[in-house]
Amino acid sequence: MTKNFTNSENCNCHQIASILSLNLSTVRLWINRGWLKANKRSPKYYEIGISHLKQFLENPPQQIKKRIASLDTQAINHLLRGRV
Repeated sequence: MTKNFTNSENCNCHQIASILSLNLSTVRLWINRGWLKANKRSPKYYEIGISHLKQFLENPPQQIKKRIASLDTQAINHLLRGRV
């Protein structure tokens, strides 16, 4: 958990997956299903606002509530702060 963000207001799929110890395809699936709001920075990369991520993690879709609840709360707090 020593990764820094280039912009404290946004992060990308790789950062989220790395910090939360998830597969990158899982994060992209959440975006593709419309559960997690993101801007497409380029054809390969998405940019997610910290406020959208916080909203998603606090109120996840019913299908994945247990999975979100099982994530490390310390990692989530680190991710939402956006800084070490």
